[in-house]
Amino acid sequence: MLANAVFVATLIFLALGFWLTREMQFLTPWRSLILHHYLQSIALYCALLFANLLGLAIWIERKFFLRDTGRKLKHLDQEIHSGHSELSEEIAAQFGEE
Repeated sequence: MLANAVFVATLIFLALGFWLTREMQFLTPWRSLILHHYLQSIALYCALLFANLLGLAIWIERKFFLRDTGRKLKHLDQEIHSGHSELSEEIAAQFGEE
């Protein structure tokens, strides 16, 4: 899940970066001056933006892709302990009855 979130956050970050460079072409003559004076602030802002995008991607993945996980796991647990599952013998042999 984390790898997918990093991938999505990177794609969004790169898309925003490419869009921003296209929109800010009028600043090209002053690029070296801007980078010399504000590189640390720009890097900090980019790091914070990427962290927020990563957090948003993780939240969306958990919200929509891991919905009802607890209910599904509870159902699987009940099925295993009832003995009606094909996996119950394997799990009982590996972990023992509690």
